[in-house]
Amino acid sequence: MITRRYHRLVAFFLLTLLSFMVVVNRPALSADARQLLQAGVNYYEQEQFATAVEVWNQALAGFTAQDDELGQALVQSNLSVAYQHLGRWEEAEEAIATSLNLLQSEQSNTSTQPFLAVFAKALNTQGRLHWSGGRFDDALDTWRQATLAYQQANDIRGVVLSSINQAEALQALGLSVQAEATLGNVYEVLQQQPLEPSLVATGLWYLGNAQRRLGYLNQSHELLQESLAIATSLDLPSLTSSILLDLGNTNRALSDRAIAIGKADEAQRHQTDAIAHYQQAASRATLPIHQIQARLNQLSLLAETGQTSDAAELWLQIQPDLTRLPTGRSTVFATLNAVRSLICLRQQLNSAQADCLQQTTQPELEQPPPSLPDWSELAQLLATAIQQARTLQDSRSEAFALGQLGELYELTRQWSEAQAVTQQALLKTETIQAPDIRYRWEWQMGRLLEKQGDRPGAIAAYTAAFETLKSVRSDLLTINSDVQFSFRSNVEPVYRRLVSLLLQPEVGREPSQDELRQAIEVIDALQLAEIENFLRCTVVQATTPFGTEPLIDSIGRVAPTAAIIYPIILEDRLELVYRLPGQPLQHYTTAIAQHQVEQTLADLRTSIVARNRPEMLLEKATQVYNWIIRPLEADLAATNTVKTLVFVLDGALRNIPMSVLHDGERYLIEKPYAVAIAPSLQLVDLQPPSGDSLEVLTAGVSEARQIEGQSFSPLANVTNELQQIEAVASTELLLNQEFTRTNLQQQIDSGDFSAVHVATHGQFSSDPDATFIVAYSELLKSQDLNDLLRTDLQDRSSFIELLVLSACETAQGDERATLGLAGIAVRAGARSTVSTLWQVSDSSTAILMGEFYNRLTPSTLTKAEALHQAQLALFNEYGYRSPYIWAPYVLVGNWL
Repeated sequence: MITRRYHRLVAFFLLTLLSFMVVVNRPALSADARQLLQAGVNYYEQEQFATAVEVWNQALAGFTAQDDELGQALVQSNLSVAYQHLGRWEEAEEAIATSLNLLQSEQSNTSTQPFLAVFAKALNTQGRLHWSGGRFDDALDTWRQATLAYQQANDIRGVVLSSINQAEALQALGLSVQAEATLGNVYEVLQQQPLEPSLVATGLWYLGNAQRRLGYLNQSHELLQESLAIATSLDLPSLTSSILLDLGNTNRALSDRAIAIGKADEAQRHQTDAIAHYQQAASRATLPIHQIQARLNQLSLLAETGQTSDAAELWLQIQPDLTRLPTGRSTVFATLNAVRSLICLRQQLNSAQADCLQQTTQPELEQPPPSLPDWSELAQLLATAIQQARTLQDSRSEAFALGQLGELYELTRQWSEAQAVTQQALLKTETIQAPDIRYRWEWQMGRLLEKQGDRPGAIAAYTAAFETLKSVRSDLLTINSDVQFSFRSNVEPVYRRLVSLLLQPEVGREPSQDELRQAIEVIDALQLAEIENFLRCTVVQATTPFGTEPLIDSIGRVAPTAAIIYPIILEDRLELVYRLPGQPLQHYTTAIAQHQVEQTLADLRTSIVARNRPEMLLEKATQVYNWIIRPLEADLAATNTVKTLVFVLDGALRNIPMSVLHDGERYLIEKPYAVAIAPSLQLVDLQPPSGDSLEVLTAGVSEARQIEGQSFSPLANVTNELQQIEAVASTELLLNQEFTRTNLQQQIDSGDFSAVHVATHGQFSSDPDATFIVAYSELLKSQDLNDLLRTDLQDRSSFIELLVLSACETAQGDERATLGLAGIAVRAGARSTVSTLWQVSDSSTAILMGEFYNRLTPSTLTKAEALHQAQLALFNEYGYRSPYIWAPYVLVGNWL
């Protein structure tokens, strides 16, 4: 709801301002046309979009009769915005095209203030239309033109808003650094221009919201606080209330992020701050809808965190005010939000941080507070919302409300009613081309059919949801912060339920080859979606020309000595799908609950790193070996051509180096197989090495450092490590003071390096802002590496073949921390990345790196084989038998 509310506010502001400007500056307009134009604005403000369309069409007739093309262009632009809200995309496209055509005919007026105002607004509207259709390049180009028009019109507020739009398009295109720079420029405009303080406060508010949508939560919090201070000093209650509401939203997002990385105390602090801000926002609100929105956000947070009594008491305050709201889209969605929170309150939460929006299998609380409405009352609230949406002729709102009613029927096991209403919601989404809504109800239909035993129907519905998600994933996973922090509940289950059904066919029949292919296609797409969710942008997929054949078949053709292994963690079992050279896909199932798998993996990781429970290490390593390697041992032995085991790891398996798995006698590292990790096969640029000599840019920090409030201990062996590389390869060195962002950039731009080796502290986390490597005086975040290593790649003859990150580690307590490693590997643009899952503060790292590069330069070995032999050298020749020493090194990406 945050993104939708922001775009509506921005569109309304520009629409109102421009309508005023044209009316004031064009006195020749008929009174009726002027009045109708303003009346439409009023209806738009009340979110009665269909009525606004009717009135604006009347105004359009008046402007046409007056032969006023500028007035017609303004109305057509307004119509396009309203049509977009209603999901009537073809009419929106036609209206904005007509608006721009009319403006082209106004050549004599192109330098006037009214023309520039309407032209900029039309471009902004067209950019929004491109954005909604996923055409981010077109949106960026159009918003850049809009910014220039606003500048010519001397409209600073328009410049700010269109620049923020540019930043969002840049982020969606994967250009995070450029997006941040654009937002930084907006901040400078607000600080340097002699602007009215109220405009500065509003601009900072917009900017703070943009930072939250892009995932920069700390920056969002700072900007909103700055905006709040100005709005409070000016005694602007409406703006102050809006800022406080969004401060609550940012604190809530900060809480979700803290939970994800295992910081419960920090999460609690942000939750407390969020509730305080929601309460303050409600007390300062000047409109009833704004007061209720703040209270509903507070209700949602209380419900999500299991504070049932406080939530029930708050609902008693909200209920009478909600029923008195005038009909409008905000009222419909306020009702829907209330019902979702109330449903959440009537379910037994698994934990204080459970996201209950999709906990459809949980039982009702045995004794819910008497103040909470029962199921029939909730159904009546939804029926009212549906009727209001129909009165508004708002198909998008109606589709949401119908789908949510279907969800309520699903919870109460009214299968036929749930299926009928969900089908109505799906039909409604098709009429308005709303895939961001449709996937939710396709997923819901899949659940309903699955629960009724219709496996083919459920697979078809889940597959439809999966395909729909592919068309809107960029928006859902990178920009919409409502989904950004609930990926695991709102997106991931679609993939996993489909995979579960595909790998669990009818009794007496194994999955077909088509079902196995579809299953790994879906799970591979999930890995890609998780990385995009982490990076907050779309990613460039592999450049290897595979054609139209299935990806797994193409990999087998390009890399005929690799075995591709997909271990998949599902709720009630561990599935294994694998492909050996020249063989069909194979499938094996281990019946074990997800929580048992995850606990075993956590115990194994702890026993390796703690180094104090060797018996537990062997026990757990053997158990995981039996799940993942034992089922294909015989096939591996019979094939006799496999040189590399390529794992596409799922969930908590990413935290374990596969080389540490143990068959009861030997570790996997001792067997004749190199090991590689593919974050997603779609992201593997499987190009063989060029055969040229290895040119390495080395950088490192050996001294103790204090940066951004964090202390980093000295790394005494960094110098030795880099010297080991220098002994076997041609290198350029940046050590300590010389290791700066600027120097690194200059070396990469001026040199022709096939490898970059960085030996310094670093941390991988599921939070991009907590994923970094340490330069001498600053932290280089994951998005910084994108800027540094990809700068001129489009013009260079080759990509960086290898990025090595030595002395890095995964964040403690963060079960998804290795997403940071995969994210850095993908963002950096290197074909292969070698890194450590935990920091080994020992001279062994210097030895291993020397052995690794010695085998690469020159050699017929692949990178995976060179790393395998280097680890074996540590194990056998140097006597480092503890897995803590030799196991943390992993190769991600192209293993050739």
